[in-house]
Amino acid sequence: MRLTQLSGVCLMGVAVLAHADDDWLVVKKVAAAARQQPLNGTYLHQMNSSLETFRIVRSGSGDNIQEKRTSLDGPSREIIRKGQELTCYAPDAKSLSAAKVSAMRLFPALLPEDIGNIAQSYGIKRGGKDRVAQRDCNWFDLKPKDSKRYLLRMCVEPTSFLPLKVITQNAAGDAVEQFTFTEIELQGPKDKGAFRPQYKQNYVLRSASAPAMALDADAPSEVSGMPSGFKLLRAVQRTLPGQAERTVRHMVFSDGLVMLSLFIEPQTEGRPERAVNLHGAVNMATAAQGDYLVTLVGDLPEPTMMAMIRNLKIALKP
Repeated sequence: MRLTQLSGVCLMGVAVLAHADDDWLVVKKVAAAARQQPLNGTYLHQMNSSLETFRIVRSGSGDNIQEKRTSLDGPSREIIRKGQELTCYAPDAKSLSAAKVSAMRLFPALLPEDIGNIAQSYGIKRGGKDRVAQRDCNWFDLKPKDSKRYLLRMCVEPTSFLPLKVITQNAAGDAVEQFTFTEIELQGPKDKGAFRPQYKQNYVLRSASAPAMALDADAPSEVSGMPSGFKLLRAVQRTLPGQAERTVRHMVFSDGLVMLSLFIEPQTEGRPERAVNLHGAVNMATAAQGDYLVTLVGDLPEPTMMAMIRNLKIALKP
């Protein structure tokens, strides 16, 4: 009898593990569909009391992907993707700045392309069924294993694996940011003119021909004190525009879901430490450390950002 019970427990454990593997496979498909699925739709972007509306069209596949999103309210702006290249367009400088801010969070592609490291800092939980933009979808929650990160909720269309609604919540369960399709067709426009920019002023956010940021030999020993789960991905040193004698060290860390940029530059005058919201779930924290001004930018709660920047130890080589 006891052997039978033990066998039942073992089989249940195997089933739970298999179910978890299936869930992560779904998340992998969601990450791919969010970037590749041809579509034609409209979505809302809500941040606290702010609400924006965008039209998005996409067609092609792989490096031949074409995508255009156009603001339907607020400053006129467009964000166009051709393969790996991302460019903002607008009628004036002020609207172009708004486009750069909007490009910080490009729904539905909110997951990284490679989800391999997410499980180190997040668990996954299935929710119930729902309906978004007249389509059935299933909820999946990416739950942080500590209270320092946001919870990410996704309602996924079961056939295409396209996320139809995504909600970012803080530890108290409040929605910090959410995106939701109001109408969506799972096919791209046939007219190639749908991807042409309407405005002439532009700014290239990501160039397909730009060299990738490399991780040099000294980078891993330059910064310590990052929370567990965050790994250094890239590091580069740049000259500040118009100031050839000043350089900024740019390092990119990730916990598998969150991308966190760290900027280290010479400190010329004392500045108070502070944390500010930049856009939706994206926050920035700044503090002085000795001869350096240190800035963190990423989609983590403001208190977490301040705690992180206070805990960092900088040891750049001259």
